Amino acid sequence: MPNQTEDLIERMTASGQKRALVVMAHPDDNEFVCGGTVALLSSKGWSVHIVVTTSGNKGTKDGSVTPQQLAFVREKEQRHAAEILGAEDPTFMGFPDGYIENSNELRGLLVRQIRLHRPDLVITWDGFRSGFNHRDHRRTGRATYDAIYPAADDHLFYPSHKRENLSPHRPSVLLLAGTDSPDYLVDVTSVMAIKVRSILAHESQMGGRTEAMVMERYRKRMIEERGAATVHGNKDDEVRYQESFKVIEFA
Repeated sequence: MPNQTEDLIERMTASGQKRALVVMAHPDDNEFVCGGTVALLSSKGWSVHIVVTTSGNKGTKDGSVTPQQLAFVREKEQRHAAEILGAEDPTFMGFPDGYIENSNELRGLLVRQIRLHRPDLVITWDGFRSGFNHRDHRRTGRATYDAIYPAADDHLFYPSHKRENLSPHRPSVLLLAGTDSPDYLVDVTSVMAIKVRSILAHESQMGGRTEAMVMERYRKRMIEERGAATVHGNKDDEVRYQESFKVIEFA
């Protein structure tokens, strides 16, 4: 069972560690898997920067839309969603949707983001989870691990960054989203409405769904997944909403 005895976010906030970097594969990944956590961090005074590795230019069933048109729309939607969550303006790497590789190019770009933003906390996909998952999720997660360690903290990796006055940096904590072995739950009940609004900012993906429809979907999921851990009594308004992660702490 996930360990909730120590609130990691509260501990980091109290110690002044209040910079987060979220690395996701597609526009909307952040909002679905950790939007509540981002909103919670923002409410506690953290600076949160979102990096999206692909343009999301394949994510449609509309045959009349070109990849270029879709990429433009999805970038606009992601900027709006980040604003709703209180995050900074996102960084878009623009790799084609479905073609992410854990390449030297991608790792170098991620190392640059780590050295630039100097996060205390990084959130990304669990690239080693069992079962089915999008290849872009897996490879974005693995590239992020490799960028954090050993590359971002060693000056001999990507030495050209010195010309930008970017020095080595290692985050304190990595949270893996979409994991099948979570050991940390974040209670996002207080910011759930913000999370839902950020999801609905991705209009090209949401097919006309309403806030009530999305909230009901999450309510049912929480009851099914967490049961008594999230429901106190029988009142719907007492459901506790959570996002789950696997924690890696760096010495």
